[in-house]
Amino acid sequence: MGQAYDPQAYWEQRLSPKLDISTVGHARLGYAYNYWLYQARFHALDRALRKLHVETHDASVIDVGVGSGAWIPFWQKRGVREISGLDITAASVSTLSQRYPNLRFYQGNICADVSCIGEPADIVTAFDILFHVTEDVAFAQAGRNLAKMVKPGGLLFISDSFCKTGIGPFYHEYHRSYAAYAEMLTSNSMRTILVAPIFFTMTTTMCNRDSAKRLASFTLACLQRVQRLNARRWTAWLNHVIGASLCLVDSILAARLTTGPSLKVLVAKRIENDGRDQLS
Repeated sequence: MGQAYDPQAYWEQRLSPKLDISTVGHARLGYAYNYWLYQARFHALDRALRKLHVETHDASVIDVGVGSGAWIPFWQKRGVREISGLDITAASVSTLSQRYPNLRFYQGNICADVSCIGEPADIVTAFDILFHVTEDVAFAQAGRNLAKMVKPGGLLFISDSFCKTGIGPFYHEYHRSYAAYAEMLTSNSMRTILVAPIFFTMTTTMCNRDSAKRLASFTLACLQRVQRLNARRWTAWLNHVIGASLCLVDSILAARLTTGPSLKVLVAKRIENDGRDQLS
């Protein structure tokens, strides 16, 4: 029997040696390719914000699972008034507190007590976080906590595959179905207003699309083989070229299609005047 998944220990060990997108992202693909994976994520969020006509100027943001802080410059460029970060690891909180002394960072588990956050925000993000919650009881608690973090009328952004059927649980991943997310959100006075694709070719295909799945599997296998040649000077350069090319393809497809075979961004709005104004 394999070792049980301990989120605190797993992520502390993973983030402690080096805190950047290569450790919080796809660990086997290196910094160069992860850079383009994040660019695709940024493009997807930008499209969602534009489509929903979200005014970010002077908004407050809570980044749940802040990790390496990759999303902080994104929000700063869009004029938000306040950014807070929550992470399960001391490595993230201590490093980001030094890197961004004017921002607030808290150590806490979204599946437990997060009253340290205080006031709810206009925008709350949980990117690539909830599919690392493998237990259903913990997932339900995370949903309750996230809803309380959002102001009435505010927005919650989540990323997962949102397929028709769930995938997992595996060691530290469980990609729940769209129906499971819809039930969790509805029970917490949240209403889904958008689901939009992020990736098509750049990362693992989870929803059932055979051609896309074969292409993505082939791409990732090639990239992992290249990454094992990290002693070669051209490895990072090649990953940049491949990543930039596929990022362009995925961004074009995501701008034209309403769904996709891999990770997506879901936007939910908290119903106003539901009586959940404070974290507890």
